[in-house]
Order: sequence, then C-alpha cells, then structure tokens
Amino acid sequence: MAGENSGSFGSYDKNNDLDDRLERSKTVLTPQELDPEPTTMMGMFKRWPKSTFCIISNEFCERFSFYGMRAVLTLYLINILKYSNEDATLAFHSFIVICYFSPIIGSCLADGMFGKFWTILSLSIIYGCGNVVTAVASVLGHNVHPWMDFLGLFIIGIGTGGIKPCVSSFGADQFAPHHTTMISFFFSVFYFCINAGSTIAVGLTPKLRTIPCMGHDSCYPLAFGLPAVFMLTACLVFAAGSYWYKKVPPKENVIKLTFLAVCKAIFNFFRNWGTKREHWMDHYLDGHKCENDAKCMALAVKGKRVGEKCAQQKFVADIKTLVRVSVVLIPTPFFWALYDQQGSTWIIQAVAMDSQVWKGFDLLPDQMSIFNAILVMALIPIFQSFIYPGFEKCGIRTTAIRRMVIGGFLAAASFGACGILQLKVNQTLPDEPPSDMAFVSVINAFPNCNVSVTAINDTKLVGANSSLIDDKVKNYNNLFQFHVGSGKNVTFDFAYSGDCFGYTKEPFVYTFYGGKTYYVTTTPRGYLGGKSKTAKPQKGQGESSVSLSLLLPCSAIQNTKAGTWDTGCNMATDPSAVSYSGKIAACEFSATNPKCDPRNKPYFVWKEDVVSVNTLTTPSGNVNMTSYAPQDLYIGLYQLFYVHYKHNMGDRTPDKGDIDQQWIPDVVLEIKGQGGVYLMTIEPNPSLASNATKNIFNVHQVVPKNKMSILWQIPQYALISSGEVLFSITGLEFSYGQAAPSMKSVVTAVWLLMVAIGDTIIIILDKSLHIKNLASSKFKCRLNPF
Repeated sequence: MAGENSGSFGSYDKNNDLDDRLERSKTVLTPQELDPEPTTMMGMFKRWPKSTFCIISNEFCERFSFYGMRAVLTLYLINILKYSNEDATLAFHSFIVICYFSPIIGSCLADGMFGKFWTILSLSIIYGCGNVVTAVASVLGHNVHPWMDFLGLFIIGIGTGGIKPCVSSFGADQFAPHHTTMISFFFSVFYFCINAGSTIAVGLTPKLRTIPCMGHDSCYPLAFGLPAVFMLTACLVFAAGSYWYKKVPPKENVIKLTFLAVCKAIFNFFRNWGTKREHWMDHYLDGHKCENDAKCMALAVKGKRVGEKCAQQKFVADIKTLVRVSVVLIPTPFFWALYDQQGSTWIIQAVAMDSQVWKGFDLLPDQMSIFNAILVMALIPIFQSFIYPGFEKCGIRTTAIRRMVIGGFLAAASFGACGILQLKVNQTLPDEPPSDMAFVSVINAFPNCNVSVTAINDTKLVGANSSLIDDKVKNYNNLFQFHVGSGKNVTFDFAYSGDCFGYTKEPFVYTFYGGKTYYVTTTPRGYLGGKSKTAKPQKGQGESSVSLSLLLPCSAIQNTKAGTWDTGCNMATDPSAVSYSGKIAACEFSATNPKCDPRNKPYFVWKEDVVSVNTLTTPSGNVNMTSYAPQDLYIGLYQLFYVHYKHNMGDRTPDKGDIDQQWIPDVVLEIKGQGGVYLMTIEPNPSLASNATKNIFNVHQVVPKNKMSILWQIPQYALISSGEVLFSITGLEFSYGQAAPSMKSVVTAVWLLMVAIGDTIIIILDKSLHIKNLASSKFKCRLNPF
C-alpha cells in the first residue's frame, strides 16, 4: 500500500505535463487577472500613480487663479475702467462666453492634433500669460485701458476654456482602465480640489483688492497678480510630472467627425426631400457603400463580411443618442443665464448693501459667492444620503428629469428672492428725476436759525443746521419738485427766524434743468447752489461718499501757515472774497492730539485738482467758494485738516513727515454707515460771542446709507446652490449616462457650450430690454426657466 500510494503520487508523466502547458498557453488572461485592482486604502496608495498629484495640484492652482480673478472682475470694470453697471455686466458675461466656448477648441486640439498633455501645457502657458497681461494692465493705468485689459481677458478665456475638457480625462488616463474604484476616487479628489481652490480664492482675492497700494485705497494689481502667480505655478507643477505621465496619442477628432456627420445628414435631408427615413440622421447614410469606407472594410478584415457590420451605422446610432440628450439640454442655457449672474448683478446688488457683519468684520460683495461653493459641497452629500433616499422611501421616484425641473424652479425662485430683496435695496438708491423735472433740496447751514423757503407756490420749513432730504427708508421725502422743461429760473424766497446774523428775508434765483437733482444752501456768508452728486460709492469696501463746499475765506486763515499753501490765497487782492482751495484731509479723530498720520491711520484727502470755484451770492455782492469732488470715507469719526505736500508724491500715500498740516478747529465728520452720499458745508462762524466756535459746519444727506444687511443674500445663494445640485450635477450625470461611449467627449463639449449660450442670452436681454431697475430685471430673469 505504501508503495502503491507512493507510486501514484510520485510518478511523473512527461506527455501529460506537456499537454497541461499547451492548454494553459491557450488561455487569455483578462487585464483584471493580470493587474488586479487593489481593494484596500493602503494598497491603492501604493499603486496610486504619483504623477496624478501634479495634475491635481495643477487643477487647484488653475481654479484658484480663475475664480480669484473672476471674483474681482466686475468691480474692477466699474471702479477702474469706469464702466456703468450695465456695461460691466455685458463685459463680464462676454468673458464667460469665451471661457465656455473655447473648450471646443481645446477638445479638438487634444483629440485630433497634439494630444492632451501638450494641449494642456501649451494652453496653460498661454493662460498664465493672459493673467500676467491683466495684472500689468491694472498697474499701468489709463494709458493701456481698456484694450490691454480685454486682451488679457481674451487670452485667459482661451486658456481656461481650452484646458477645461482635457485635465480630468488626462488624469484618468494615468490609471489602468479597469481600476474603476481608483479612478472614481481620483475624480472625487479632483473635484474637491476644484472647490477648495475656488473657495479659498473667492475668500482671499477680494480682501487683497482692499489693501491700499501704489497711492490708491485699493490694490487690483495684487488681486490680479496673485492669481497670475498661481497660474504660472500650475504650469510648472504640471510640467514637472511630464516624465512620468502616460501620454495617450491623439486618435480621431470625434467632435469634428460628429459635426461633419450632422451637416451631411442635414444636407442629404434637403437634397433628397421627400425620401423618408426612420430618423433624420439616417440621411447621413444616403449613398453610403461599405466597400468604399475604410472603417467598414477594417471590420471585414477582422472576419466580418463586407456590409454585415457597418461602422457608419454604429456611428449614426451613437449620434442619435447625442441628439436625444441635446434635446433634453435645450433648457440648460436658461439655467446658466441665471446661475452666472452671481458674478455680475448679484455683486452689484451686494455693493448697495451693508457689508458689516459685526464691528471690525465685513463680508465684501465679491466674497459672497463663497456661500455657493460651501453650500454645494455641503448639499451634495445631504441630497445623496438623505433627500433622494427619503423620497424613494415615500414612493416618489426622483428621476433625473424631475430633479432638473425642480432645480430650474429653485434657480427661478432664487431670482424671485433676489428681486424682492432688490426692492428693499432700492429704498436707499437715489431717485432719478424725469427729463422735464428737477428735484431740489434746501440746506440750512445756520446753527441757530430756522428758515422758511417758498418757491413756485410751495413753502417748506427747514430747521437750524438741517436740510430737505429724500429718505424712502424712513418714508420721508420733502424735496422741492419743479417742472422745468429744458431749463427754468426759479426764485426762492427765504424768511429767517432766530439767531440769523441779521438776515430777515432774502430772495435767491437759480436756473434748473430737467433730469437733475440740485441743492440750494443758505449760509451766514450767503447763498449757493449746484448739482447734487447722487452716485453711491461702488468700490465695495464699505465706504460712504462725501463732497465738500468750503466757504473758509483766505482772510480766515491768512494768519496761519495754511494761508501760504494755496496759490489762490497768495494771489488774492481781497482775501475775504477768495476761499481756500488747497488740499483738505480727513483724519482719525483725537480729542487731545489732533494729527494726521497717513500711513498708519485712516487718511482721506480732497485734492486741489478735483475742485471747482463757484460763486457765493451774498447780500453785499458775490464772493467765491470751493467745491470739492466726492471722496470716499469709511465708517469712523474724523477731524479735518489743511494739508500741504512738501514735494510731489504722485499717487503714493505720504508719510507724516512728507506733509505740512493744520487742524481746522470745531469741525467733526462722523460716518455712521456704508453707502451714504453726503455734502458737507464748512464756513467760519460769524458770531461774536466769546464762547462761539471758530467754524460751523453742516452735513447734508444726499442719499441715505445702505440699510439691508448683505447677509440677506444668503437665502438666494441657498436656492441657487440647491438648484445647482439638482440641475447641473444631475444634468451632467444624465447626459453621460444617456450618450453612447463614443459621444462622451462630445456631450462634455455640448454641456460647456450651453453655459456660453446662457451667458449670451444675458447679453442679448440686457442689450434689448434696457432695464435700469435691477429689481425689475431680476423678476424678468425669473421667467427664463419657465
């Protein structure tokens, strides 16, 4: 037994062994068997293609660059290029159109010419150059505006759009195709980096633009410069992985082939009018013969009879799936027409709101879109883990179409919320008079004298040191409103009561023109009138705007060193008839040691090159007064100073040693809110009382401060973000699922093209409708998805 067993196990048959090896050699192992996918996190980490870290880092830097620059672009167009809100909106969306049309170019270059690696690298370098051009344009100033700015934006649009369809798929190319779990994990990390880059950029770059630099109280060169640095870094990081990348050579340009096939089908449809086909795309096969087609013959070489398996029929069938998906995507541009206004009109709305969350902390208007990025990242797992399963348990199927419809309604609802909010914001915006009317405020600068004013059978009482104002927040409007046509002289009869320095009853005549808002001021030195500067500040830094009417004559300061700083005072033959017209500064209030320290404390200056010398009508004749253009100031308490620069400072902020300064006593300016527009009148006090102040002043509210907190925008961001999760993410997933495998890249191009079409819709609507009321435009935009 032992020997039998030993023989049966230990014998060796040479012929059987040869047969086994021949049988194994016939077995073809699958890629999964040859290279099994790791199943543990540690295994995936060990097998993870390290070159993808360069791709992920590149995407983080690129998204930071794009969203950082995009966040501040609208305010740059308004404040630096001096575009109106409407023109800035058009320019912004024209830029977005380029960004989302150019992916077609990038896809064609990658698939049909250079391959993904060289397309990404070359367009990234071009992209970085565009960032540099834009940053340099913001430094050089008016000599290169706006052509250099738009050149930079055009280059950025081509670059960012060109690489958009290539980067994620190039990253997936680094994995074995059957490593599906690792590829899925890569996409999760990839899109997390996209959101992380955009979130950090939107939070940071708006803060950078508020830093004073180069003599300005904003620093757009820094806000554009940092994204440029990130984009150049992205180029270097991406190029660093070149040696380790898997570079799949370009095959055929599917987008081009699809476009030509559709054109041929349409041409044959009309050429063979009356010939019926099951689908209009079938006309592509009119006249097709497999023996004349290289792809069909290639199938014959593989063992199929000619005509048994037609390659072009398969291609047409794939295009039909694309057509079906494209029909579903028809409403998509209207969603993007709403969504992309976060970067334009929503920022413009936020500028007219109170950005102070608490003392010392502001949310800037161009930072508000950070809520979109944060909410989307938070809402995706909430919808996937709770909301969708919850409806399914209730027997309600959440199909892709249903999700997209609800997402469209939520996007529309966000603009309904935006419009309602804008109605409240409008209460702090100035009213524009009709073309045949003039609105007129009367300012009483007497400290202890009441004034009764009569004009065109209308009488109003103006208390001491007060004025007639229009304040819809307080439901209070007592401005004079005159029908003046193309121009009319109006006589004001002033009657005084109280301590009025000898004034009893005086007339004043002024010429008004339609479509303008004016002010008429009565002061102890006489009367003055002018057009009110009603434009609210739009820097988006929580500032208010203050104009000055300076009635301080040279005679009041001629015994001080300030009297020698002004050329007008030095040349005046009658110092009492000429007002000071040099620099005036507002500096932080100090009760014990009033001083200006421009580089270390708040410092705002009205310069002599932004003044106009106007006539002041007095009972004894006419003298001049100085009107200073509006200067933006932040919330705070200020004292005013005569200042003189010892040497030419250009645009630089002077050091305290670079200026001569003299305090203007008894004048205090307090800014309590954001977005207000004020006119400050300053003159010497004619009172002879021993306890009288040396100067008197009046602060007239032209336009009220912003009332609505910027936090009221959060509901509309919550709605649009929910709509994005339901519409955008679902729509892209649906499109991918319904399209044939060969049409995936074409679907991506069509999806991105929908964004460009959506922004084109905004441009067309804004150009054709000319809606000046932002609330009305929001309600009209709300109708788009319907």
